[in-house]
Amino acid sequence: MTYRELDHTADILLEITGASIHELFCEAARALMEILYPPRETSAYSSIVSIPITVSITNDEEKNGNEDESYEPYELLVQAFLSELLFLTETEYIVFSEYDITIETEEIYGAVRGVPFDPTLHSGGIGVKGISHSDLTIQKRQNKYILTIIFDI
Repeated sequence: MTYRELDHTADILLEITGASIHELFCEAARALMEILYPPRETSAYSSIVSIPITVSITNDEEKNGNEDESYEPYELLVQAFLSELLFLTETEYIVFSEYDITIETEEIYGAVRGVPFDPTLHSGGIGVKGISHSDLTIQKRQNKYILTIIFDI
């Protein structure tokens, strides 16, 4: 659906929304790519690169007895997923734009697609050093999921 930047003193704080967990993760990935590589009007790319991706977490933390719906595994998973995308874009020099992924409680697998980095088209963004777990939350409100996340710059 969308994302918006919230006030933060030093880093980038975003609120991202999606109609489903899958859409939320894809929107978070899109937000990361748009911060790194601001969107520009471009002609069609001749080569699309596809990279298989698997990200998994283990949630060994004890349950606190709270019977409310918890999104904690998804919180850990979205941080791991975005961290993996950040690593891949920096090491493979690909600007991702498509996310053909399957999301389970503790694992994401599938493929991510994008175009090779071109400094004439993809320069001018903000460097993101990492994806913070601090203040990371996923909530469900009015039939949509809301992710609050900080990108360390």
